[in-house]
Amino acid sequence: MGSVSGNIYSGLQGNNVWYPSIETGLSSKDQYWGISLADTVKYKKAQLLLGVHKHNASVDSYNKITGRVTQTVGSDALCPTYGFVYQPDEHTSLYASHSENFDKGTIVASKYANAGEVLNPAKTKQNEIGFKYANAGFLTSLGIFNIKQANNIDVYKGSDMYLQQDGEQEYQGIELSVNGKLADKWNFMGGLMYLDATQNKTQNGTNDGKTVNGAAKWNAVAVLEYNPDEKFSIVGRAMYTGKADIYNEQLQTPSYMTYDLGVNYKTAFNKTPVTLTAMCYNLTDKNYWTAYGNNLILSSPRTLMLSATFDI
Repeated sequence: MGSVSGNIYSGLQGNNVWYPSIETGLSSKDQYWGISLADTVKYKKAQLLLGVHKHNASVDSYNKITGRVTQTVGSDALCPTYGFVYQPDEHTSLYASHSENFDKGTIVASKYANAGEVLNPAKTKQNEIGFKYANAGFLTSLGIFNIKQANNIDVYKGSDMYLQQDGEQEYQGIELSVNGKLADKWNFMGGLMYLDATQNKTQNGTNDGKTVNGAAKWNAVAVLEYNPDEKFSIVGRAMYTGKADIYNEQLQTPSYMTYDLGVNYKTAFNKTPVTLTAMCYNLTDKNYWTAYGNNLILSSPRTLMLSATFDI
C-alpha cells in the first residue's frame, strides 16, 4: 500500500499510496422498502390498535479493494403490531401490546476473522402489559415486558475470533416510572427497572440460561428540576447501573452511579427563541467500566457541554 509520513505543520507526504475510490472503498450497501397499514378502533372506554408492516431488505457486502460484491442477502417479513387500551376512569389506563421489528442481516465487522460475512436476518418480538395512573399532577406507569431477539456472539477458533448467530436473547423485566410536579417550581422524574436477560436455544445448549453479556439486572434514574422563573431552570440527575456479567458469566463488571448537573436559559436572538444549555456530565469525575456485550468501555471523565437550541 505504500507509506505516509508528516505532521500537522509540514503536511502529509505519501509514497506509492493507494487511495480507494468511493466505489472500491465500500464495505456494504443496504436497501430498504416496505408498506405499512394501521388503524385504531374506539368503543366506549376501550381502544384497539391493529397494524401490519411488510418489510423488505437487501444487503450487499463488498471487497474493499476490488469493489466487487462478495455476498448478497435479501430478506422480507410481515411484522404485525396490535395493542389494547382500557380506561375504567379518567385517571387509569390498562394496556397490552405486541410488536415485531425486522432487522436486515448483520454485516460482520473488520475485527473478526469472518469480516464481511452477512449473518441471517432476524425478527425482534416484544410483548408488554401494564397500567398508567395520572392524578394530582403525577403520572405513574408500571409495565411488564418480554423481548426476544437473535443472539450474535463471539466465538474463538484457535486464536481467531468469529461473530456467529447462536440462539436467541430473551429479555424479561418490569419497569416503574413516576414523573410530575413535587411543588411549585419543583419537578421530579424517576424510574426503576429490573431486567432478567438470558440466552436460549444456543448450540448444543452450551449457554442456555446464562445471562446475556453486558446486561445489568438493575437500572435506575432520578431527575430533579428547579424552575425559579419561566426562563431559567436547574437540572440534577443521578443514574445507577447494576452489575453485569460478560464472557458468559466468567467475569462481572461492578455497579456504578453517576451524577449530572446542568442549567437551561430561554432567551431570543433577533426574535428567534433560543434555549442555552450548560451541562456537566459525570460531575464527580467517577471512574467505571461500562459493559457492552463482551466489550468494556472506560468511563468518560467529567465533561462540560455548552449548546444552543434554536426554535425556528
